[in-house]
Amino acid sequence: MPELLRNLRALIEEADKSNAADPTFLDDLRNLANAYDNPYPVRLVFDDFRDGDFTSNPTWIVSAGTWRVDNRGRVGGLRSTVYGPDFGAGGGGQNYGNFGGNLLRQGGQGQQDSFAAIYLPVRIPNTFDIRLELASRDEGGRFDFGPYLGPGGNTAYRITYMPGAANGLVLSRATSQGTRVLGSSTGPVSLEDGRPHVIDWRRDRNGRMTVTLDGKPVIDAGDPAIRKNFDGFLVVNSGGTYWIRSLTINGPR
Repeated sequence: MPELLRNLRALIEEADKSNAADPTFLDDLRNLANAYDNPYPVRLVFDDFRDGDFTSNPTWIVSAGTWRVDNRGRVGGLRSTVYGPDFGAGGGGQNYGNFGGNLLRQGGQGQQDSFAAIYLPVRIPNTFDIRLELASRDEGGRFDFGPYLGPGGNTAYRITYMPGAANGLVLSRATSQGTRVLGSSTGPVSLEDGRPHVIDWRRDRNGRMTVTLDGKPVIDAGDPAIRKNFDGFLVVNSGGTYWIRSLTINGPR
């Protein structure tokens, strides 16, 4: 298949240069080749919050804290601000692994507003491509996101961003037995520059997961422990101000 696609693309470019075929037809051929070359061609979720409403199309559910769409500034998107008692002390969100079923329980106050949680119920296959555009304002907090499994949301893969930490991005697996770190970035990560940054997280059929930040590889880890499909996508803010500018989730055919 890779050789076939290479040959097809070469013929398309040759036909384009020599004007041997209709440009629209050549574009259709390019799209066809790209569809077979892409392991995640099915769009499952897209939301850029430009409609100002996160409660429909798709329907996000707030389970703790306060979330709102803020499109007034340079960044814009789904915004959350949390300044708990431990903010800035290097311990933001350390109790996330102990939240348990509270993560999906609506109406919670996030342990006296020490965190804010929001989730999107959507079927996510075990093989996925998650692309999150994220902006951050403060150092010293914590931001987690990822697909969850089960009614409590406490079985999950998640990426944790900790501004100012020794390892700024961490990939982990959470189950009822606890949390296990699978991989992390080398060195700190800083997103507090007033611009959105793209975190692209891919998982293949063998459980290999790769994470890139603005196109640069930061994490490569394998874990086949969770084999079932996921029940939704969860976001937890444990300290700081963050904007989700857009979320895209793609899956295989």
